[in-house]
Amino acid sequence: MALMTLSIGAIAQTKAVRIESPIVSEKDFVWYTGQKEAWKAETQKDPTNETAWLNYYNAARYMSWFQQEDSTAKQVVREMEQTIPDSYTFNFCAYRESAQGKGYGDHKKYAEAALAKLPDEMQFFDYDNWVCYLAMQGDEVRMKPLAKRYFDSGIYSEAVLRYSYNELAGMDESGIYIANGDAAIIPKWLIQEGMGMHKDKTIVCASFLAVKEYRDWLCKKLDVVDPIHEEPYWTDESCNALLQAIIDKYGSKVYFSTTTPSSTMEPWKNNLYNEGLLLKYSKKPYDNLAVKRRNVEERYMLEYLLVSFRPEWTAGQRLSANYAVLLADLLPYYAKHDQKRYDWLMKLLVSGVTNTSLDEDHKQNILQQLITAEN
Repeated sequence: MALMTLSIGAIAQTKAVRIESPIVSEKDFVWYTGQKEAWKAETQKDPTNETAWLNYYNAARYMSWFQQEDSTAKQVVREMEQTIPDSYTFNFCAYRESAQGKGYGDHKKYAEAALAKLPDEMQFFDYDNWVCYLAMQGDEVRMKPLAKRYFDSGIYSEAVLRYSYNELAGMDESGIYIANGDAAIIPKWLIQEGMGMHKDKTIVCASFLAVKEYRDWLCKKLDVVDPIHEEPYWTDESCNALLQAIIDKYGSKVYFSTTTPSSTMEPWKNNLYNEGLLLKYSKKPYDNLAVKRRNVEERYMLEYLLVSFRPEWTAGQRLSANYAVLLADLLPYYAKHDQKRYDWLMKLLVSGVTNTSLDEDHKQNILQQLITAEN
């Protein structure tokens, strides 16, 4: 009881700190719980403070990631509806709750209301959320300029952008990239619209296949007939059916990111070949390690792993360390055939791990994989 009292006291005294997305800075349940209370206190001091409300909501939302049945985030939105119902922040948060199937009404209504009130100076959550929403609706007219604006803002992680660039660089022309997750999908749009590069590639977000508007946009873009003509679209069978139709038409033009959940790739796992950062679909075996060497030697830009000039997102650090996991199997070949190239790659892979702020156990576990691969 004494320890519990101390913990509650510590939470009550927590200083309010801006809540970042877990892909930017990952925290634990206790931290989010403390921040929820701290930001709640700020909203009580000034009920019109939209910054406080947003942080209060985000802390509650990320706290629920550790307790799936927790409904605090929905309650925060209800409190906002009573206090700042016409605000951008209320509509933003109401959209987030409703879009997650949390029973908070029509998500499009809240999304469009928020988009009509976009702040002049947008932050990470604004860009990230609305670029995704517009893409999910198949609304390229509004999504593309917003993605360019997001890139131009300089907010996005350089390490995540570079990793995404390398994924795209390893693909054939007009390839189709399939993945899940913000850090896998969003930077591709920023590279295409902000840099004007790799625009021949089609970026497919597997989780968006549950949305009719997105399916309609994708089928039109790829000239594929959707094999599913009615709800529900969110089932594994429905999503897999459309992916299969795409694979049937485009075959070896299709790639999956290695960060894609294995469950998404399960139906095609026996036909996926590792080419470095991506898994390529092929009906027949081929020398994929030769393609992997080509990507490492000619297409990937890897020198950025040697030095980091600014603090990086959690996602960026994990992706930088991921090179060691994915490219370690090239070391034995280079050790035998090209010592100079071996030394170059080993230095890059080790730097990609050691230059992160990952905990030492995690680092050593990855570095051990390099030693194991070498032997």
